[in-house]
Amino acid sequence: MVSIELSPALEKQFYRVIDDSYQGNIQAAISAFLKLHEKYGWKEQLNHDVAAIRECVHRAGGISEQRIEDAIRRHREQMTTSHG
Repeated sequence: MVSIELSPALEKQFYRVIDDSYQGNIQAAISAFLKLHEKYGWKEQLNHDVAAIRECVHRAGGISEQRIEDAIRRHREQMTTSHG
């Protein structure tokens, strides 16, 4: 059995979603949540990683728009070459 502490507002929202979308079936709601996390969770991690990298680059003095464009162009050329 899983037990979690939620704020009253979040708990109310949680049960409203379960009632509205899962006909009150908590197991179905949690199963759907886990499937979504498996499918899209990596995107959230990527977002955090990109933000951390941006902060490091900013602290190191930044990077020019031209260098970014050049890197994107090289990457696309490599992708075309390796997949073509």
